[in-house]
Amino acid sequence: MAARQPERVDYLAMPAFARALPLVLVVAACHRPAAAPLNPRAEVAVTVENQNFLDMDVFLIRGGQRVRLGMVPGLSSRMLMVRPELIGYGTEVQFELHPIGGRGNPLSETISVRPGDVIHLTIPPS
Repeated sequence: MAARQPERVDYLAMPAFARALPLVLVVAACHRPAAAPLNPRAEVAVTVENQNFLDMDVFLIRGGQRVRLGMVPGLSSRMLMVRPELIGYGTEVQFELHPIGGRGNPLSETISVRPGDVIHLTIPPS
């Protein structure tokens, strides 16, 4: 029996915006001293740097639920806060971007988020 070949994704055939999005998502957890207990009511901060000319609506996707976090104007940065009730301990989330006046809704990779984390999301130019 022949070995099954893995499915190939033609990365270069994808639009530049969709190709770049997974490459620019950087997640950094806040530094916590070893003795400090985790606060389950802490908000998660999402800093968004929009290098694109288009304004972007930013959505959080968690367990099939899509929640709008806010809008980031083109060529600017914003900090968006995620309510503690949307983030449990070790919740897996994705971010969806909707370019206002543009096409497509690119998704980030799935990441694990804990209360108090700081997430840096960079939207590349088109």
